[in-house]
Amino acid sequence: MNRRPDPRLQLVPSTQEALDRITCVAGETLDVDVVCASLVDADRNLVVSSYGQSAPAALLLSHAFRKHVSASRRPLVVADGRSDPVMAHNPVVRDGTVRSCVGVPLGAADGRAVGTLLAMDRRPRAWTTRQLVLLGELAVAIVSEVELEDVVRRAPPRDMGLKRMSVSVVPG
Repeated sequence: MNRRPDPRLQLVPSTQEALDRITCVAGETLDVDVVCASLVDADRNLVVSSYGQSAPAALLLSHAFRKHVSASRRPLVVADGRSDPVMAHNPVVRDGTVRSCVGVPLGAADGRAVGTLLAMDRRPRAWTTRQLVLLGELAVAIVSEVELEDVVRRAPPRDMGLKRMSVSVVPG
């Protein structure tokens, strides 16, 4: 079956820039090694923005964590993956690349799960409620950006009645 990919996974530059700013804010504020925002459609899970690693590297590092958040549709908080029964077997946890992770689902206004926002660190961490709330707020901002782009994309083209305006600058 040759299905068209979900257009939400094809972002315009302004939306991409906004998502990159959001993941950067998450990374700097939480003081973590890697942050990644991913979107999903029926066929794929795509990292649309990352901080600290390239999107392909973030995709590999975050696979098991994203899968868990997407399946449960609940936040994931792992203070130390080595002692977490679900994550201890993960190769990136075993080799020390990722020791701690906090992630939240990205939920659309209509209730659909559209992706995840994850922050990962090589140090064990005691995640605070404040950090989880912050990540949740940034997840809402990501969904808003993606949904705004979707609304604009679906809007019929129309003449905005804008006229060309000439501006003169007077030295002074």
